[in-house]
Amino acid sequence: MSNESISNTKPTGVHTLKFVVVSIIGILLFMFPVNLYTTFGWELARGDRYNIFLGHIIDIFRHDLFDNIYFSYYAVGTYNNPFSLHYILALILITVSLIGTLITKIAKPKAIMENKVLRDAFDSSILYVVTKIVGAILIWMVFLRVGPAVIIDDWDVTAIAGLVAVLVIIFLVLLPFMPFITDFGLMDFIGILIRRVVRVLFTLPGRASVDLMASWFGSSVVSIIITRGQHERGFYTGREAAVIAVNFSFVSLPFTYVVADMMGLAPYFLWFYLIMCLTCVVLGAILPRFWPQKQLDDTYLEDVGKQSVEDDKPEGMSNFAYALENATKKAQQAKFRDVFKSAGKGYLNVYMDLLPIVMAWGTLAVLFALYTPFLGWISWPFGQYMRLLGIEGAMEVAPLALVGFIDMLLPAIMINNELPTMTLFVIGVLSIVQIIYLAETGVLIIKSKMPLGIGKLAIIFLMRTLIGLPIIVGLTHLFRLLPAFPF
Repeated sequence: MSNESISNTKPTGVHTLKFVVVSIIGILLFMFPVNLYTTFGWELARGDRYNIFLGHIIDIFRHDLFDNIYFSYYAVGTYNNPFSLHYILALILITVSLIGTLITKIAKPKAIMENKVLRDAFDSSILYVVTKIVGAILIWMVFLRVGPAVIIDDWDVTAIAGLVAVLVIIFLVLLPFMPFITDFGLMDFIGILIRRVVRVLFTLPGRASVDLMASWFGSSVVSIIITRGQHERGFYTGREAAVIAVNFSFVSLPFTYVVADMMGLAPYFLWFYLIMCLTCVVLGAILPRFWPQKQLDDTYLEDVGKQSVEDDKPEGMSNFAYALENATKKAQQAKFRDVFKSAGKGYLNVYMDLLPIVMAWGTLAVLFALYTPFLGWISWPFGQYMRLLGIEGAMEVAPLALVGFIDMLLPAIMINNELPTMTLFVIGVLSIVQIIYLAETGVLIIKSKMPLGIGKLAIIFLMRTLIGLPIIVGLTHLFRLLPAFPF
């Protein structure tokens, strides 16, 4: 059996130091919220709120740099149309992706076909060729302000183009630093230490806790990228990777606050976040034990085999000693030059493949939700269910219980803030608890090698909604008995 963690050369104290130093840097970058203003006195855009350090770097790129470099032109005669640099980059990348794919499908040039990385990026199936065409057309329509008003004027629809532009910055900043928490021993160390607890509670290996923390303090996109990489390198089975992706890829703490604030719930954020976390933990313990998650393929990918050694601890060795030994061996194997190589491959994969998919599928899904009666029809049973749970305005907010499958922000955007606080609170928490959002995490999951298609994702989304609602309502009523509860 092949195993990345085992080396024929005995690791030294230098390798242990390498593990410790790089892991501390990774924790500080991905998992340690900091306020730039109170800590360093930096007066930057959004620097006065708590976020992980890389989250602040993303904000600096977006608000202090890219927003100040923009292209402006006059569309349709007299309309001034400014676009920030990251939007222009998204436009260019999606266009290059389409041109490269068309050239590859038609001419099959040697330079691409004989290079695995380029071939993976441009030699797409017919479905993804069509997707790239649609994505390119849509983003150019928004940019040129040419086309139906529902596409170029509706904020909810054009927001998908904004999401794609933001993803350009998120991946630009995150990808080079991802190996700091995946390749130098941190996941191996923590995974071995807490493997028994995580295995009993969530049927997962202990290293999944690092995915959770990266998501908790970073973003759900970070967690999915880590999980996908660990699965493709033999550290998770297909079932384990899928369970992590659909149960523990939480929206980050800062972004959860954004949702709460949009719904007028910022004064209740402590309780909002507490109930969200408790609900996710309960769902994470329940759902992996039932279909469809329980029946997912629980084997490692054939081309890599099993690489994890969490459950191979020799008799007589303490958990801590075994964890440190394996983390040190992992750090011994890790090379800094591979970090940059990995980032380069990641950029090509994301920018040439993922961006057009998010643009195409995300826009079409939002149009479907907003401009067809289908959502109203299928949400009727949810309205009756929410009535049974005692939620005021149940029929009005029932569609919002389903529209989150498309994008997490849609419930917050579409909700009527004049509704009772209890209703706003329940829908707000639910929109975070649902976890699966096609326009963001859903696309990443579908494009991965995890055994999850859109059908299973939809079923798991519905299960999280149906089971999560009574938990949220019950916990909210329970906490309302406390004198300190605000409403």
